[in-house]
Amino acid sequence: MISTVREVLRLAGRTWPLLLVWFLGGWIVRWVVIRIAAELGAIDSTLGLIVLPLAVLARLVSYIGMFLVLRESMPAFTRLARGNVADDSAEEVALGFRDILLSSVLVFFALYSAMDLMRQDVLQYAGLAIESDNFFTYAESGNTVLSVTATPASIAVAVIAFVGRFVLKRMRSRLPGWTTIVTVYLEAVWVFIAVNVLSNLFSVVPDWIDSRRFIRSLDELRQTLIDNSLTLRLAWDGASWVWNSSSEIVFLALAWLLVAGVVYVRSLTTSRLELRRRARPVGILFGATRSSTPAALARRARPLFDDAIEIAKPLLLSARVILRGGVAFLAVYVFAYALWVSVGDWVLAGVYAAIGPHPYGWWMATDQPIGFFIDLLVEPVRITLLAVAFDFCLRSSPRAADVAIDDMSADVDALELPDGESSSSR
Repeated sequence: MISTVREVLRLAGRTWPLLLVWFLGGWIVRWVVIRIAAELGAIDSTLGLIVLPLAVLARLVSYIGMFLVLRESMPAFTRLARGNVADDSAEEVALGFRDILLSSVLVFFALYSAMDLMRQDVLQYAGLAIESDNFFTYAESGNTVLSVTATPASIAVAVIAFVGRFVLKRMRSRLPGWTTIVTVYLEAVWVFIAVNVLSNLFSVVPDWIDSRRFIRSLDELRQTLIDNSLTLRLAWDGASWVWNSSSEIVFLALAWLLVAGVVYVRSLTTSRLELRRRARPVGILFGATRSSTPAALARRARPLFDDAIEIAKPLLLSARVILRGGVAFLAVYVFAYALWVSVGDWVLAGVYAAIGPHPYGWWMATDQPIGFFIDLLVEPVRITLLAVAFDFCLRSSPRAADVAIDDMSADVDALELPDGESSSSR
């Protein structure tokens, strides 16, 4: 435990400048994007809806950058990457970052929404849009900046974005490299709308379940039992306290570790893929042959499995690696994560106490800047803790991870082949 804390602090101190650059970049771009989206959303909510996903994407890019800064200091990661940690060219850097982004968008946006950060972005965007001079003019015509619900316009935008990214991913071997930016953007748009729409739709589910007669009967039975038994009442109160005080932080700790795992697993896959391609003879690399009819038919069905390979497999492999870390490790990690998050909260409370009472308007103007400066201290260490924790998990199951990553790199290699080209011919 002490050695792990020492390792986290050592890595955070050594990489702090780069971690701060990535964190600041993501924060600034997010703020600018929300501002632009608010101006456009005041004119038409669909325009704001198209731009707003870039705010979340900016945070994702900054976190991926912070994770990748730390990978050279992760022993187990370096061994599994077989020494190919740093990319040799700008093209390899761009392609590797693209692959990680496409694999991480869905899980990160879901986590972002579960942490209530997406709703905060939407509310900040709405508040800025309301301040625009022309908002009420357009509001009278039925426009609303909070149209991130199941409206015809939002559904149309999501469908267009989903189809667009499907086509671009299908044709990526024949398209110029810059189209990957469009692919990532379209992925962010449809996931952003889908997550928000599903969140709004499922927000009524708990109330609906609570209103069912069967659930009410169970609640009445529970109340009767605890009213007539002191032991049951104490047990129930204790269990409720433990759940209410720990369930959220446990979920966040494990979810963030899963996000880190997806980033690192996809990065390892890219490293293996580069080694695989460098090992091919030049003649084979350029001597493509036509594949057989069964292989051609299989390749026609390949787009149906793109998402399974690029999103589901990294996610499942990350979960398996984390579970192989063991219950004891996960308990220590969750405790360390909760402790560091609490340190941030305690520092914030201490700053508030030191500043003392001020008018409400003063706090409205200074609350976010104070929280931002504390995040500058807390976030680099938190990200470093995630990197060290996942590296420990990789160390716990090196053989299984090695085989799984090799298989995944072969699958990704097959996806990159143009139609009609066999994997053995490249």
